[in-house]
Amino acid sequence: MLRQNMFSRFIDNTKNSPYDFIYQLFYTGLLVTLAMVLVNPDEALKVFIACAALSLPLIGKNIKHVCSNKHNLVLPCMLLLFGLLQIIWVEIFKQPGSAFTGAYRSYQNGGKVMIFAALVLTALTSRAPCATKTRLTSIWVIITAIGLYLFAGYQLAGAPDPIAYRVALGFEHQTGTAYALTLIALLASQAITNLTLKHTVSLYLLHFLISLAVIITTQTRAAILVYPLLSIGLFVMHYRHNRAVLLRALLAFVILVGIAAIPLKSVIENRYQHFLVDLHSYNQSNSNTSIGARLAMQRAGIEAGKEHLWGQPLELRGEAIQQLAVQDTSLQGVLIFIDVHLHNEIIDTFSLKGIPGVVVLLLLYSAMFLRAYWQRSPLLFVISGAITIYGLSDLLLYAKGEALSSVLALCVAAMLVPRTTRERCHD
Repeated sequence: MLRQNMFSRFIDNTKNSPYDFIYQLFYTGLLVTLAMVLVNPDEALKVFIACAALSLPLIGKNIKHVCSNKHNLVLPCMLLLFGLLQIIWVEIFKQPGSAFTGAYRSYQNGGKVMIFAALVLTALTSRAPCATKTRLTSIWVIITAIGLYLFAGYQLAGAPDPIAYRVALGFEHQTGTAYALTLIALLASQAITNLTLKHTVSLYLLHFLISLAVIITTQTRAAILVYPLLSIGLFVMHYRHNRAVLLRALLAFVILVGIAAIPLKSVIENRYQHFLVDLHSYNQSNSNTSIGARLAMQRAGIEAGKEHLWGQPLELRGEAIQQLAVQDTSLQGVLIFIDVHLHNEIIDTFSLKGIPGVVVLLLLYSAMFLRAYWQRSPLLFVISGAITIYGLSDLLLYAKGEALSSVLALCVAAMLVPRTTRERCHD
């Protein structure tokens, strides 16, 4: 009887407030996507697409509120523009039976994710922030981060050679895993500060130690260097007015970096030695290394893009790079990547979409930082910083997993709003 009454009440509430029900599904879907993205990105994308579909009635219902604050529309518009650019470029240049079909599909998928994210971000601005939902979101983000850290530990423990093993979780490439872990760790750091517990600073530092250790297990050099700076930067922005806490915490950060490095010393030393060997090889005109290939890709991408300032297909770029590699043997390391991407967001965009593509990409980056400034959001600032910095050594807005983790971080950052902008729930 009690179950029947509860079900009847649920049906009545849904009938009376259908948009509230849709918003609950939409909000829950985003949290589920966050929990799934590093475990099963393909299934997570399906949930995210469902959230994008649910966003349409929410935007339509609150269109006046959405349009009342033009600042909130700048980032969604730039995501939409860049996504459309990716898709239109593919439609113009992709030929049936192309040897680059896989790469074209990845660019197209990345563009679709950008469009879905534009809808989701717009829907998130359709209602005022809610203190209760923000607290629940904070708890969920922390639980998600802990679950991912445990999953990483499980993978590492089951590896035949833990020192050489690179944790990937559910991603295909460990670098993408490291970038996504950075974003989720930053979200979890903000979530810890949102809860304003008695030992917030201690919990923040403990989380920093664990998350850094997990990121080190991916053996991704960029993330190992960048994540500590971003995490410390986020802490400084939150506690910049409390010098006593700030000074003690900064000392603790230095100590914790050392503690995290001790058990993983051999991993760090191994990656550092490879870095030195790669640089030496590149100076000897050998770019068939990780670092050397990245440096060579930047040179080759610029040269190939100069010939087609308004864009070109992957086939033409590939031919141009092959010719460059024949003329300059120090560019040989690029050849194995010509059917994928050039490991630099700006260079890759310039080499394929020309000047218009670079302008749109830079506008997207600017929109992320402008939104952080307008909302006075330290979290959105460091998330934007991570996406931009990692884009200098890889592509985050390419393919499904990496693009989804990046834009999802922007969406969840909007859900983890500063305390000063929260309001009570009325739904």
